[in-house]
Amino acid sequence: MPSKPLLLLSAALLLALPLVAEAQQTPRTRQAPAISLGGRYLAARVAEQDHDYERGSDQLDMALALAPRDPELIYSAFRMRIYAGRIESAAQLAPAILAAKPGDGFANLVLMIQHIKRGDNRAAEQQFARIGAENQFGPLRDHVAAWLKAGQKDFVAARELLAKMRAASGSRGEAPSPIIEAQIDELAGDRAPAEEKYRRALQLDPTTLRTTVAVGEGLRRLGLNDEARALFTAYGEKYVDSVVMDGLTAPNAPAPKPPTAASGIAEILFDIGGALSADPRNQRTDLALIFLQMATELKPDLDFGWLTLGGLYEQFQAPAKAVSVLGKISPTSPVSWQARLRMAALDAQEDRLEPAIARLRALVAEKPARIDAALTLADLLRSKERYADSVAAYNVAVQRLQKVEERHWVVFFGRGIVLERTKQWLKAEADMKKALELSPDQPYLLNYLGYSWVDQGQNLEAGMKMLKRATELRPDDGAISDSVGWAYYRTGQFEKAVEWLEKASEQKGDDATIVEHLGDTYWQVGRRREARFQWERALNQKPDKDRVPVIKDKIANGLNATNDKPTVYEKPGEKKQGG
Repeated sequence: MPSKPLLLLSAALLLALPLVAEAQQTPRTRQAPAISLGGRYLAARVAEQDHDYERGSDQLDMALALAPRDPELIYSAFRMRIYAGRIESAAQLAPAILAAKPGDGFANLVLMIQHIKRGDNRAAEQQFARIGAENQFGPLRDHVAAWLKAGQKDFVAARELLAKMRAASGSRGEAPSPIIEAQIDELAGDRAPAEEKYRRALQLDPTTLRTTVAVGEGLRRLGLNDEARALFTAYGEKYVDSVVMDGLTAPNAPAPKPPTAASGIAEILFDIGGALSADPRNQRTDLALIFLQMATELKPDLDFGWLTLGGLYEQFQAPAKAVSVLGKISPTSPVSWQARLRMAALDAQEDRLEPAIARLRALVAEKPARIDAALTLADLLRSKERYADSVAAYNVAVQRLQKVEERHWVVFFGRGIVLERTKQWLKAEADMKKALELSPDQPYLLNYLGYSWVDQGQNLEAGMKMLKRATELRPDDGAISDSVGWAYYRTGQFEKAVEWLEKASEQKGDDATIVEHLGDTYWQVGRRREARFQWERALNQKPDKDRVPVIKDKIANGLNATNDKPTVYEKPGEKKQGG
C-alpha cells in the first residue's frame, strides 16, 4: 500500500478546512461538513493499520469518487479491496492499473480469477501470460499454467508442463505435486495412473491432513469408497485431539466434488498464502492475506483456507472477523471441530463469556467420547475464576479418558489448580502427583507443587528439590526464580532469598509480585531504604487491587506482623485471566 500522502496540503490543514467552513455557517443553515479527499485517505490508512480492511476499503472508495483518475489512489483502493476479500470489486479497477503497468501481477491475477469463475480458461490463460517476468511467482506460474491447460482439456500440453517441471526439479525443487498430477489424470479420465499417483502422494506425505483428505476424496471418486473410509478412520484415530473425521466417514457423507482448474489453482494460491502466514521469518501478512482471499474467492468451500484466514485475523487481533470466517467452514469438514473450539475461545476474548460457555457445553454434549471441548471449557472457566464450575468440567474430561497417557498431564494439572483454589488441597495434591507421574519434567508443574509444599511447611526437602529442578529446566524464567526465592523467604533463609529474588527481578522486573517479594526480603536483611524503593516500584506496576493497601502500609510503616503475610501467589501455568 503506498505510504506517501496524495495531497500537497498538510494533514493538519486538511482536517481544519471543514471546521473553518462550518464556523462560517449560521446555526440555521449549518450542516455536517463534508470529509475531504485527504481525510478519507487518512481514515483509510488508520483503518488499514487496525486491520479493519472493510472500513478502509469503504473510505478509499469514497476518496476515489472524489478523484477517480488518481493512479496512486486507484492502486490503493485496488489493494484494499483485495485485503477486504472484495475480489470482484478489485477486478473493476484492474484495467486502469494494467493500462499503466501491463505486467502487474495482482491486477492480472484478479482478472484471471474472474475468467476462471466464468469458465473461460482460455481467456484466463491469456490473462495469466501477461504477468511480467519481474513478478517472482516461482512454481506458481508453471503449476497454474498446467491447470489452465487442463481446464481447456488440453491434457497433452498440461502433462508436458508437468514433465518439464519434474525434469527441472533436481536443481530447483519445483516438482509438481503427485496430487496435482493425479487430479489432472482423473480429469482426463485416466483412472489407473490417477490412482497410482494418489497412493504415491500418501506415501510421500502420510501425516498431513490436507494430503489425507485429497487422497481419500480422490479414491472415493475412483470408486474405492471402503479404502477411503478406512484411510479417514485411521487418521482420525491417530490424531484424535485435532480432527473429527465423522463427516467424511459417515455412510451419507456428501460426494466429493470432481477436480477442476478453479479448485486446483485455488489450492496453489492457498499454499502460497499459508506458507507466508506460517513463516516466522517473513512478516508479509499483507501478501498472505491477498493470496488467501483469492484462494477462497476461487473455491468458496476451501475449508483449510477459511481456517488459515481465521488464524490470520486472530493474529490481527480481530476476533469478530475471525469468528465470521471460521463460520464459513462446512460442518462435515474435518477441521470444523477445531474451528468451533476456536470460535468459542474468540467469543470469550470479545467478553462474550456466556455465549462461549454455551457453545462449549454444546460441543461437550455433542461428542461424549471426546475430552477436548470439556478441557477447553474447564480452562476457560478457570481463567475467569469460576473455580467450582471449572472443577465440574475437568471432572468430565477426566471421566472420559479411556487410556491415560503422558499428554494428559495437563488435565490433572489443570484440575489440581482449581481444586486448590476451592480449598480441596488433598485432592489437588493427588492430581498434581498424578500429573508429575505422567510427565516428570514439566517445569511449571514442578514449580507449582514444589512451591505449594514449601509454602505449607510440608515436604520441604522434596519441594525445594522440585523448585531447583524447575529452574534447571527454565533458567531464564523470572516467575520460577521468584518461586525459589520466595520459598527461601518462607523458610527464613533471607540471604538466599535475596540472591534468587534479585535474579527474578532482573529476569522479570515488570512483575509487581516479584518486586514486592524483593522489597520484603530487603527489609528482612536490614536494607530498609531499598525495600521501600522496591515497594514503590511494585505499587507503580499495577498490582492486584487487594495488594495495593498492603503495599502502601509497608511503605508507610515497614514490614510488620500485620502486612507480612504471603501474597496469593500466581504460579506459572495458572494465570488469573487466561492460560
